[in-house]
Amino acid sequence: MKKAYIAILCVCMVMCCTFGVMIFSEILSPSSVDASENSAIEKEQSVTISEGEAAVLLTDNDYRPYATEWKSDDEAIVTVDNGGRIDAVKQGDAVVTADLANGDRIKFNITVGAPKKKANTDRFSTAYTANQDILKKNLQSKNKKKLPYQIMVNRSQNCVTVYTYDSDGKYTVPVRAMVCSCGKDNSTVLGIYNIQFRSEWQALVKESYGQYACQFYGDYLFHSVPYSDISKGSLKSDEYNKLGSPGSMGCVRLSAGDCKWVYDNCADNTAVVIYDNDIPGPLGKPSGILLSDYTIGWDPTDNDPQNPYNNKTPQINGAKDITLKTGDSFDKSDGVTAVDTCSNDITEKIEIIGNPNTAAAGKYKVTYSVTDALNRSAKKEITVTVE
Repeated sequence: MKKAYIAILCVCMVMCCTFGVMIFSEILSPSSVDASENSAIEKEQSVTISEGEAAVLLTDNDYRPYATEWKSDDEAIVTVDNGGRIDAVKQGDAVVTADLANGDRIKFNITVGAPKKKANTDRFSTAYTANQDILKKNLQSKNKKKLPYQIMVNRSQNCVTVYTYDSDGKYTVPVRAMVCSCGKDNSTVLGIYNIQFRSEWQALVKESYGQYACQFYGDYLFHSVPYSDISKGSLKSDEYNKLGSPGSMGCVRLSAGDCKWVYDNCADNTAVVIYDNDIPGPLGKPSGILLSDYTIGWDPTDNDPQNPYNNKTPQINGAKDITLKTGDSFDKSDGVTAVDTCSNDITEKIEIIGNPNTAAAGKYKVTYSVTDALNRSAKKEITVTVE
């Protein structure tokens, strides 16, 4: 019995040693190491971009820091720099590849489409718009008995939302949201009314005047921010900056551009609903734009040809060409600021396209762009040279 036990023990020891050697050999096997570390992996992604646009492939959170070389197989269609920025030169297809430090490769199948059409934006309003296709259909309708708009004024939020009607004829489709100033101390009346009267200039209280007045109940009107006299250059600028908060004695104040829109588009008998709600409306509440220079005396949303704000646009400052040495640090946003049409700081709205790779010599483009509340834009492009 003792001899049998010893024999079994010996067999077990031999088997354990044999399997141990096999496992240990597999771990140290060169072929095993090669398979896990040296086999290249190729991944593919598809990207669509419009002619004239630029974009940066990969994000800082994935492979871009490990990309050692970028190539485009057709630079007549798409160019690429060693930071992964592509510029769409003309319509067509091209392949951009990124070789990574571990031997992997990412292939981007780029399709360059037609240039984007410029949006038909209103440069004289901060309003939000939506559902313009439905509105266009309603405006072209032969049913002239159905008025195209209903105006909803959220008194507590100082926000106006204009609706058009749906397929059932109910005013459920929001098409325009505008910031306003209702009456202080809730002096704007609640209820359902209709536009009955309009006047391009209207005398208001305390020897002031409003543009594009539309009466909806008694002495309650839609009108512009007050002016000192019947002159577009006499705007009470401090009152203008109250848009978005209570400011009137009961009327609903709008910017000149928005008030003119109501004056021009909302016919007599258009319903006006005044209500209170914690939610501004389905399109949200526009932020408006503030005046920083009270000496100008004009509403920046007034499209009058004499308006000094007509040709003003946002400005981007501090972005300029720079030359660096390989290995230098570079912060794209450092020292770059922006102001809007009325000289308010909108630096936080700057969008940046470009990713200079200071580890590799070359020329890198960086594009800065910004759009303000009046839908006016500015763009500036710099070249970062790494030597």
